[in-house]
Amino acid sequence: MRTEVGRLESVLVHEPGPEFSTVVDPDEWDWDGLPRQESAASEHAALVEELEGRGVTVHRLDDACEGLAESLFVRDVGFAIEGGLVVGKMVEETRHGEERRVTERAVELGIPIYHTVHGSGGFEAGNMVWIGEETVAIGRSRTTNAEGIRQVRNVFETYDIDVVDVPIFGSTESTGQTHLALVFGMVDADLALVYPQAVPAEFVELLHDRGIETIEVPMREQRNRATSTIVVEPGEVLVPSGNPYVRNALVERGVEVVELDVREIRKTGGGLKGLILPLDRTP
Repeated sequence: MRTEVGRLESVLVHEPGPEFSTVVDPDEWDWDGLPRQESAASEHAALVEELEGRGVTVHRLDDACEGLAESLFVRDVGFAIEGGLVVGKMVEETRHGEERRVTERAVELGIPIYHTVHGSGGFEAGNMVWIGEETVAIGRSRTTNAEGIRQVRNVFETYDIDVVDVPIFGSTESTGQTHLALVFGMVDADLALVYPQAVPAEFVELLHDRGIETIEVPMREQRNRATSTIVVEPGEVLVPSGNPYVRNALVERGVEVVELDVREIRKTGGGLKGLILPLDRTP
């Protein structure tokens, strides 16, 4: 799988469970308040229903280890490529252990593990966005370090895939800009959403040089996770509700937009895209 925008065939998800309610102090987790577990689970269920209704096969990570309250963001843990899975290494101590459960579930599904980031490497796949079948962008932030990128780059080189290193501005602060997918997202082969204040101008120029039109996301909607979208198939995109500028810009370009309410989940700092780990897309 080498695309963000091909037809989505199968995904891995994890519904917010009992572990979601173990957080007492949201400041310790950089959360914006305490989301209600039942409401978050309802939002998650609506996403799953939308995916299954569009023919996507949804595999579930049925349980998570106690205390791993951010296990719902399965995308961050790894990514699929050429029929296998690369498992990252979570940098935040509160997320240590998510890698093992995703690895176990992948093995249960018959998916081989091609590489596991180890040693001093840190890599969260929320920092990885395909911009073409032979090119991937990786955000450099406090959740993905140089050693983690080096290890993952070695995997990509095996398949002749180029890596574009993208430093994320403001990522050393608790700004929520710790993942590239929160400030940049492909919505079609030649169309992307970008929050330009968070990425170098050279990166936006690179996109334009490749014939990719960019829609600049305003600050308010970036904070509302507008860039964190899910392409179900070319021309059909799931978008967090409450982002009228982005919604209208996409509709004007002929994109079918389905809005999903993730206001409770958003309190955890993540976005809609982080709720699925794509296992297969049609090129």
